[in-house]
Amino acid sequence: MNLKQGWSLLKRQVSTIRRQFGHDWQIFARNRLAILGVILIVTFGMIALVYPILRMTVFNYKLYDPVAGFDVRLPHPSKPGPEHLLGTDSLGHDVLSMLLAATAPTFIIGIAAAVTAACVSSVVGLLSAYYAGAVDAILMQIADAFLLLPAPLFMVIMGMRFPNLTSLELGIIYGTIAGFGGAAILVRAQALQVMAKPFISAARVAGGSSLHIIFTHLLIHVAPLVALQMMLTVTGVVVADGFIAFFGFTRNYLNWGAMIYSSFVYSYTFQTGTEWHVLLPPAIALSLFAAAFYFVSRGLQDITDPYRKHPAENGKNLTSWQRI
Repeated sequence: MNLKQGWSLLKRQVSTIRRQFGHDWQIFARNRLAILGVILIVTFGMIALVYPILRMTVFNYKLYDPVAGFDVRLPHPSKPGPEHLLGTDSLGHDVLSMLLAATAPTFIIGIAAAVTAACVSSVVGLLSAYYAGAVDAILMQIADAFLLLPAPLFMVIMGMRFPNLTSLELGIIYGTIAGFGGAAILVRAQALQVMAKPFISAARVAGGSSLHIIFTHLLIHVAPLVALQMMLTVTGVVVADGFIAFFGFTRNYLNWGAMIYSSFVYSYTFQTGTEWHVLLPPAIALSLFAAAFYFVSRGLQDITDPYRKHPAENGKNLTSWQRI
């Protein structure tokens, strides 16, 4: 194959991917919750990117630092006002600064868990489906073992035992457990259906290698399912991380769960009563962040489910919850 032929082949592959993406996006965009999820994720992403700039340019370090900031002009905790839009907690920390600072670690743990789960589940599921036999038996035994220890529970145990783990490390741990468990089993089931297709036999007859068949045929067909599992993994790890911080098992980095935990601890220690202006913002942010990825997973589910791809062709009309 000369350079011109290779370039032509690459252009055809790119064109095919663009057409498939356009078709999948039309399906995805029909789900209003999925679009709302994308908007929320973009919003949180902008917050994570803009906050460091605000901290270096606009925010006064002595007043608005999320860890060391303290406003000597006010009694603490203070209610929301012009100086502190969401008020301060019992230690004088600006609530808005803590809320914004916790966005980046939440993204880190979510993305780390999602990417790890996608890689692990793809490798385990595809190898198991392609090679079958002893390889399939061994890998599925491992997957069954991981199912006995749910990833959120394992996260709590790891948080108790190793309280100094970073958000990146916790995300990788969660993604490994989730990827080896149910996600790998689902990817294997989808890959087995693809293995029964005639084009797999044709690829083997044509002399396609194992890696060629796995990456060119199997991986492409299971990619939407893997993406769906990634979104669900983000939802799970963010909630689990919030619970770990809420119970005070980790204090190594600032997150929304730690803010909720601190609001309870400080209100009890200093007898200030429930600090609703400290409690509600991180609780709402945590719920919206997890819900955003769940909403996106609903749209990806429409792509992977043939009965939702073409409801009219299957003799079914969209239900009210599918139109939302």
